[in-house]
Amino acid sequence: MNCNTVSFPGFGIGEFTIDPTAIRITENITIEWYAIIICVGILAAYFVCDRLAPRFQIDRDHLLDAMLIGLPAGFIGARLWYILGDLKNFHSFLDVIAVWEGGLAIYGGIMGACIAAFFLCRHKKISMLNLLDLVAIGFMIGQIIGRWGNFANVEVFGVQTDLPWRMGVGIDCIAEYVHPLFLYESLWNLLGLLMLFAYMDSRKFKGELFLLYTVWYGIGRAWMEPLRDSAYNLKIFGLRVNMVLAIVVALAALATLLWIYRKKPARLMLSKNTEASEGAPKKAYESQFDYAMEAEDEADDAEEEEENG
Repeated sequence: MNCNTVSFPGFGIGEFTIDPTAIRITENITIEWYAIIICVGILAAYFVCDRLAPRFQIDRDHLLDAMLIGLPAGFIGARLWYILGDLKNFHSFLDVIAVWEGGLAIYGGIMGACIAAFFLCRHKKISMLNLLDLVAIGFMIGQIIGRWGNFANVEVFGVQTDLPWRMGVGIDCIAEYVHPLFLYESLWNLLGLLMLFAYMDSRKFKGELFLLYTVWYGIGRAWMEPLRDSAYNLKIFGLRVNMVLAIVVALAALATLLWIYRKKPARLMLSKNTEASEGAPKKAYESQFDYAMEAEDEADDAEEEEENG
């Protein structure tokens, strides 16, 4: 019998039990809190990105298309990446598709979603770099909320510690105190999200926010992976895949940022808006937003004229 008990003694929170099942439809069909929390994270990310889309010159219908295509692609990518890191435990096709037993890797999800976005942008003639800047914010929001699904499952915790914010967990009724890695990652991404919000209207080139997100998340995963319980470490040839990948990706993104800041390729730079409003130039996103609102107003006027016909 598993005892899904949790406590935070450093904060005066005693033991309490978490049932990972939110709704039991039948004996074999259930809806888990993990799934509900992930869905909330996806919806919250889409809601915010939908409101921000005009600032990035992304049509809201195209954003919806990106979500409908990117979600399944990201899910497949997350599953495949997890399988590649743990091949010895997959012996049949049923093992591969048994996602209800856990096993999704965030880097695989990001790669899968980006590949799908590439083909969508080519088909729809959308600026992929603008779309990536927008969805970087969505990725952050989804990860901030989604990590609490791991808390609901009492999983993704670290090695033992006696720090004041330690989390007590009961596995097979044996209590131990560990690093609450789900909380570390959620708070790290929250800080990153606030910085992206503060900077997004000052971005200098297309793709900058996505690169900043990549650097920030990579740094976070790099320092958190050594704290992770060995049961959650994907390894290839004895190397911690996620830690190595996080360091490599973060360094590559940082190098790209520095190269662009120095070279300033014209095709990436955002055009400066020189229109004045009350004697002051508008920011680029403001003119984009005004353009989108004017288009919506014109459409509403046309509908009214047809109705009054």
